[in-house]
Parts: sequence; C-alpha cells; structure tokens
Amino acid sequence: MVRYIQSESSFEEILEGKQRRRDELMRAVHQALPEDLEGPANRLREAMRKQEGERRRERLGPPAFVKK
Repeated sequence: MVRYIQSESSFEEILEGKQRRRDELMRAVHQALPEDLEGPANRLREAMRKQEGERRRERLGPPAFVKK
C-alpha cells in the first residue's frame, strides 16, 4: 500500500510552480516553427473529431428518488 506523503510546499508555492510550468510550455509553443506544430495539431483535431454515426450526448435526468 502506498502512503501519502504530504509535501511541505504551501498552496502559494504550488500555484507558482504551476504558473512557471505553464509559462515555459507557452514560450516553447510560441518559439516552435509552424511546421513542427502542424503534425501534433492535426493529430489532436483527428482525436477530437466526432466519429461517423456517433449520437449526441444526452443529459441524464435526476435520480428516481428525487422525482415527485
């Protein structure tokens, strides 16, 4: 069994780390050549494209015990 080890980092330090990593990723994307981004962008579009014949998602109603 894996035990959870609480980090000594404060919430503010965690947010700063996330912001720093996000900034590094955005800088890398902005500095990349368009042809380097084209392949991953096409794969992402293909993955997000709706499959042929796929039905639209339907919202589930409330549970039976909530209905009056």
